[in-house]
Amino acid sequence: MPKVLTPDEVGQFEEKGFIFPVRAFDETRARYYRDRLESLEDRYPNDVTKLKTKSHLLCDWVMEIAEDKHILDVFEDLIGPNIRCWSMAWRAKRPDGKTYAGWHQDSAYGSPVPVVIGALALAPCGVKQGCLRGIPESHKWGVLQHNETVDSSSILARGQYINEPFDESQATDFILQPGEMVLFHNSIIHGSSPNHGPDRRILLLIEMMPTWAKMDKFREAAMLVRGVDDHGNFDDEPRPDGEFTETAIANWKRVVESRAKRLFSDSRYGASDAYGGSRAATY
Repeated sequence: MPKVLTPDEVGQFEEKGFIFPVRAFDETRARYYRDRLESLEDRYPNDVTKLKTKSHLLCDWVMEIAEDKHILDVFEDLIGPNIRCWSMAWRAKRPDGKTYAGWHQDSAYGSPVPVVIGALALAPCGVKQGCLRGIPESHKWGVLQHNETVDSSSILARGQYINEPFDESQATDFILQPGEMVLFHNSIIHGSSPNHGPDRRILLLIEMMPTWAKMDKFREAAMLVRGVDDHGNFDDEPRPDGEFTETAIANWKRVVESRAKRLFSDSRYGASDAYGGSRAATY
């Protein structure tokens, strides 16, 4: 029996490729982590784009979320008891009516399959705020053709978007309140519209995978957060020794530069500063 989710919710995830809303923690704790994020943004304004990937290597309090027992119980219901953290990736969308994420599949860029992504809201995420949207059952379609752009309004690493036709009218809006998350398969077609609300839309993408997952061409690192790994498909990651310490930043750079080689291997554009490159990233 599942630990947190119902059998129907597990079945819905397998059929549709997503479930929501799932309560991760209460709004008081969501506010606490939002305050931690905003304190960090104030103190390290030139480094905030680093939070777009592998932020659990930079901040001990993000690692705390990654290892939260209740959250890991939810993931265990979907992928089993042996779990590695693929990334903890922040997506803070300003209420400027500009920034967006085009329709895309995360699995199109060489990440392991499956990765289950839990998009955790730390601020209200409704249609007005540009919440995530997903196409039901699209995780069964295989990888669609993508293109890329350097559009400064795209919050995605390569400005990626799908350039094959599909029925966008079938999209589901993943409406969340602070402390809730939507869990979705990394092959789901998803994206988001600009934020026209009065407040930022703040999401933390909690990306977890079973230890048996593997990559086709590249070898990368991921942190074991529950159970054991008898497969050896990933290198281990170093735990953070605080928040944005010299050691944590050096470890982050080493791990993320390896990830950038894979993510931008066939890109027309160089890696952004969120991945150790020189091109500006939208945060």
